[in-house]
Amino acid sequence: MSSADVVSLILALIILGAVVVAANFADQRRNAQLRRGVFASLLLINALLVLIYGIGPLSMAYLSPDDPGAPQKTEAWAGLLLALLTGGLGTALLIEQVRRRIAFLFPRRNVPTQINASPTEAPRAFLQTDPGSTPLFPQMLNYYTEQMRPPFTQVRPGDDRAYGPSQEEPARGFSPDSTVHAVAMILCVYFLGVQMIGFVLGGGMAGMAEVYEGGLTVWELVINALPFVILAGLGVGLGIRRDWRQAFQRLGLVWPGGKAVLVTLGVVLALFMYVILVTMVWMGAVSEETYKKQTEASEALSESVSTLGLAFALAATAAVGEEIAYRGALQPVFGLWPTAIAFALTHAQYTLTPAWLIILGVAVAFGWLRQQYGTGAAMLAHFVYNFIPLAIATGVSEEALLMLARLVL
Repeated sequence: MSSADVVSLILALIILGAVVVAANFADQRRNAQLRRGVFASLLLINALLVLIYGIGPLSMAYLSPDDPGAPQKTEAWAGLLLALLTGGLGTALLIEQVRRRIAFLFPRRNVPTQINASPTEAPRAFLQTDPGSTPLFPQMLNYYTEQMRPPFTQVRPGDDRAYGPSQEEPARGFSPDSTVHAVAMILCVYFLGVQMIGFVLGGGMAGMAEVYEGGLTVWELVINALPFVILAGLGVGLGIRRDWRQAFQRLGLVWPGGKAVLVTLGVVLALFMYVILVTMVWMGAVSEETYKKQTEASEALSESVSTLGLAFALAATAAVGEEIAYRGALQPVFGLWPTAIAFALTHAQYTLTPAWLIILGVAVAFGWLRQQYGTGAAMLAHFVYNFIPLAIATGVSEEALLMLARLVL
C-alpha cells in the first residue's frame, strides 16, 4: 500500500466518520436541519463517487490509452455503469419512502421501553439514547433488574448466551426514520460498489491475483481493519448516544464462556467440512482450467502469506475488524441474512464463482454465533477459520499448530 493510498484512506475515513457522527447527533437531538445536512453531504459524496470511480477512469482510457495505469475502454465503461448504479442507489436510499418500501427486508425495530419514561410520552421516531442516569427511586421502578453486563466480561458458568435472562439486549431492527440507519445502508452500498468497481477496473480475477502477488504486510492489514472498527464504534453512537459500556454491549462484545468456545470450534469444524463438500462439487462441475482461473485470486492471497506471524495477523485483523462491523454493528439492525449476503458480496476474490456460496455459508454461521453467544464467539470462529488454512499453507507442522492452539484457546 503506497503512501498515496494511505492518505486517500485516511481522508475517506475522516469524511465518512464525520457524516456518521453528524447522523448520531441528528437522531439524538431529533434535529431535522442536521438530518438534511447529513443527506446533502451524502448526495455530494454520491456525485464524487461517480466522478472519481466512473468518469475519471473512462477519461483515462480514452485520453491516455498508452498509460500502463489506464484501464481498457470496456472495463472503463463497465466501471462507469457500476459507479452510476452505486451513486443512484445511494441517492435513492436518501428518500424516506424508498427506505419504508424496503423495510420489510429487515427486522422490525424493537426498542425496549424506557423504565423512566412517562406513560404519555410519544414514541421516538429516531434512535433511542441508552439510559445512563439513575432514577430517584430505583427500587420502586425496578431499576436494578435492568442492569446490563459489563462489556467483554467472562459470562457466568452455565450461562453461555450473550445476554442472560435479566439482561436486556439493546434495541434491534431497522428504522426507516433513523438517520443513522440510512447512513449505514448507504455506506454498505458505497463499500460494495467500490469493491465491484475495483474488481472490474483491475482486470477481474487475474488483476486481483497480481495485486496479492505483491505480498502483504502487517501494517497494511492493520490499516485495512481500522476503518471497520472506527466506523462501527461511531455508528453505534460511542461518545454521543452511548458510553463505552453501552457501546460494547450494543456491539455484542462479550467473551464467550466454555460451552460457547466448544460450540464455536464445532461450528468451525462443520464449516471446513462444508468447504470440502462445495469444493468437490465445484471441481466436478467445471474443467480444471476454469477452476484454476476462478481460484487464482484466493490462491494468490494465500501464497502472499509467507510466515506464521503474517498468517496470525491476517486472521486476527480480519476477525476483529469484519466481525465488529458486520456482526457487531450491522447485524442487529439489518438481520442475519441481509448482513451475510452483504458480507459475501464484499469479498471480491469470490466474485462470480461458486466460492461465493462458501463465504455465504460462513457468514451465516458467524451470524448465528453472534446471535447466540455474542460477537466474541464470531470473532473466535472467524480467526480459527482463517488461521488454520493459512498456517498450513506456510508449511507449519501439525505439532506447532497444536501448541499454538493451546496458547490461543
